[in-house]
Amino acid sequence: MAWNNQGGPWGGGGGQGGGGSPWSRGPGGGGQPPDFEEMLRRGQDRMKNLVPGGMGPGKVGALIAGIAVLLWLASGLYQVQPGEVGVPLVFGKYRGETTPDGLHWNWPSPIGSVLTPNVNQRNTVEIGFRGGSTGSTTSAGGSAIEEEGLILTGDENIVQVETVVQWHIADVEKYLFEIRDPIESLSPDAVKNDTVKNAVEAAIREIIGQNDFSFVYTQGRETIGSRAQSLAQRILDSYNSGISIDNLSLQRVDAPQEAIEAFRDVQKARADKESSVNEAQAYFNRVTQDAAGRAIQMVREAEAYRTEKIAISTGDAQRFLSVYEQYRQNPDVTSRRLYLETLESIMGNMDKILIDTGGQGSGAVPYLPLDQLLKNRKAPPPATGGELEPSAQAPSPTTVTSGGN
Repeated sequence: MAWNNQGGPWGGGGGQGGGGSPWSRGPGGGGQPPDFEEMLRRGQDRMKNLVPGGMGPGKVGALIAGIAVLLWLASGLYQVQPGEVGVPLVFGKYRGETTPDGLHWNWPSPIGSVLTPNVNQRNTVEIGFRGGSTGSTTSAGGSAIEEEGLILTGDENIVQVETVVQWHIADVEKYLFEIRDPIESLSPDAVKNDTVKNAVEAAIREIIGQNDFSFVYTQGRETIGSRAQSLAQRILDSYNSGISIDNLSLQRVDAPQEAIEAFRDVQKARADKESSVNEAQAYFNRVTQDAAGRAIQMVREAEAYRTEKIAISTGDAQRFLSVYEQYRQNPDVTSRRLYLETLESIMGNMDKILIDTGGQGSGAVPYLPLDQLLKNRKAPPPATGGELEPSAQAPSPTTVTSGGN
């Protein structure tokens, strides 16, 4: 055998019946050759051929150790993919340096290690539902998580909210060393430690708790999403998380499934109420505008009446001043004219006939068909100043005879 003919690296030799390899069973051990020993011997022979002058067991061990050290140091090479940032650690401590994408070196394990978080990846967190879990179906096609989605509003109503959050790593050092479990794991127990989800959920509950159900359900979705994003970002910044929220959107805001029918009835009643209010407001506007139009018309008529009266009064005053000026220049003529005009206005409405006999006769009253004369007489102008009509002044004509006296 090879072990018996030549000495192994630990010495030996001897005949067939004595000594031998400590791993060998000898000729009587089954007759199988020691393959491991043969390979070790051949390797030793090849090493002697490579190194001039030969080498002993100590040098071979040193060379093997050197090669092992080189291989261990070479294992410190690591590759950083595009979009990632290399964070080398030495004895688990961050040295304050990061490496870009490419090939780099760090102390290999167990001295050093490397973390390579992806800073360009947009991570998504679902709150109130899960796209791939089992349960009641949601608007997004997944299943609802009631312990996350049911939120109490400011007027003590319950609303079911489904939220999608997108975020990325803004500060690698804070993200890796300031918080625990920054991203959600597939394990249900790890969901409780999801920092992003917990911060966003707390922010949404606080904002919704400050508003009524009607506002949350109708026009408040975008406002609540924006305010919740700002509040959640402040919470994460207070944790030194190094996380930046890119978008927070409320996918669904609805009443719980158990109360959806009653809620629809309430919404219908509110719609009817708004319709009645709108009709009443339209009637109010129509009546108000009509009254305002009539009021304006009355004001304008009053203004026109005032203007008319002022103009009439001004004309009467000017006429009086004109008469007075003529009277002042010639009082007798003016007085006579005024006297005649006054008598004309008075006597013109009287049903009396004056006959001038010229001083002849002894007071005899002739008979005349006065009623026929009155019929042919032209009707006088209507009286003014509160005077009686001719028919009211005298029931029948009267004849007056004047003598010559």
